[in-house]
Amino acid sequence: MDDILQFVSGGRILTAADSNSRFKTWHDVKTNSRSRKIEEYLANKQLHIINEESDWFTFSNTRGSSNIDLTTANNNLIAAVSGWEVTAEKSLSDHNYLKCKIGEGEPTDITETTNRRVQNMF
Repeated sequence: MDDILQFVSGGRILTAADSNSRFKTWHDVKTNSRSRKIEEYLANKQLHIINEESDWFTFSNTRGSSNIDLTTANNNLIAAVSGWEVTAEKSLSDHNYLKCKIGEGEPTDITETTNRRVQNMF
C-alpha cells in the first residue's frame, strides 16, 4: 500500500479492500484488534473511510455477515466522492458489490475496477 501511495503522490486515490477487520467506525456491529491498527494507518496516510451505513453487509456467507470491506479516499479526492453504497445485486463472491459516485455523473462500480481480493494489505 505504501508503494501505491508513493507512486500516486499528489494524485487522487480511491481504494477498496477486504480488510478482514471489524470496527464500528466502518459500521460493523463490533470491533476487533486488527481494526485499530488499520484505523491508525489510514489516519497516518490521510486516507478517509467513505463507507456509509447500509441495510446490506459488505461480506456475507453461511458463517455470518460483517462490514470488513473498506473504501477510502485521500484528501485530493474525498470532496468528490458521494453516494457510497453496498448494492443488493448478487455477486459471484461472498463480498457484495460496492458503488460510489465520483464527481458528477453515474455511480461507479468499485468492485469492477478494484481487485477485491487484496489480502494482508496492512
